[in-house]
Amino acid sequence: MLYTLATMTGTAVGVGASAVGLLRHQAGALRKAFDEDAQRTYSTFAEAVAPPRNYDDEDSAALAIIGDSWLCGIDVDDPAQAPPNLIARGLGRILGTTVRVQSTARPSALSEDLPRQVDEILRSAWLSRQLSESWTAQRRFAIISIGTGDIIHPIHGTIGIPVLTQAINRLQREGRYTVFVLVCPNLGGLPGLRDPLKTSLRRTSRVLAGSQWLAALSARATPLRATGSLSGTTRRSLLNESGRFPSTLGYAQVSSTVLAAIADRLDAPIDVDRSLDIPEKGEGARRPTPETEPQTEPAVPAGHVADSESGVERDLASEDAS
Repeated sequence: MLYTLATMTGTAVGVGASAVGLLRHQAGALRKAFDEDAQRTYSTFAEAVAPPRNYDDEDSAALAIIGDSWLCGIDVDDPAQAPPNLIARGLGRILGTTVRVQSTARPSALSEDLPRQVDEILRSAWLSRQLSESWTAQRRFAIISIGTGDIIHPIHGTIGIPVLTQAINRLQREGRYTVFVLVCPNLGGLPGLRDPLKTSLRRTSRVLAGSQWLAALSARATPLRATGSLSGTTRRSLLNESGRFPSTLGYAQVSSTVLAAIADRLDAPIDVDRSLDIPEKGEGARRPTPETEPQTEPAVPAGHVADSESGVERDLASEDAS
């Protein structure tokens, strides 16, 4: 009996050690790929995005993009399709003003990088309040996305949350920004992951997302779910081939989530006139010219028919009577 018990104990210990070894191997491979993402191309922005024609109030608003791979636009061929530009264009339509946008978001950023990014935003002359006639909180916005790197490169939980809270407070107090926070996505749902790493990432990312959500609310910021943005189609198509950050379509949906939250915060209508997407060419671009207008036949009274050859109307009733 003692031999049997010892054998079972040894087997359990062996299985446990094997699972731990597999988890370490999987985590090491993911961590290596995550670090390599830092060398990928991404969009850097410090631009002024004009509003649609005839919707300009001749003032400007400020937009700061801060954080990690979920906002910086990794491997997006056209910078116009990266989140900083997409959000700025949408914000310009909502406010009817020029949007000065600057992004400090970087691939594979960690919470420890957040203070430096916030410093860069607060020192930016491009986002200065003096460049706007009206610089209320309804015209200055900051979007933060952080946390993925803290899960893949584990740090103590008491470090990441206070850093996020401090960043929100500084942006609000020193920059007069209205802050939105994309909380950590559910990393357990990323394609290509297998247990035990999949289960571990799902649990830890959910815990961090919940903590970030509460931290944002307590700091009077607006929390948003990044995972909820990647819905409506298969998540694989909304993520890059690597599965570690959004694809071009995924970035567009994340941007839409942010814009919807801003519109809701401002009590602004979310419906957008899609005709503004069509550039006009000349004064008569949207109205038919006289030559292209369809030629309509003159109305013929009821009971009459037009003679196609003579062009003379005939009264059918009088012809029948005769």
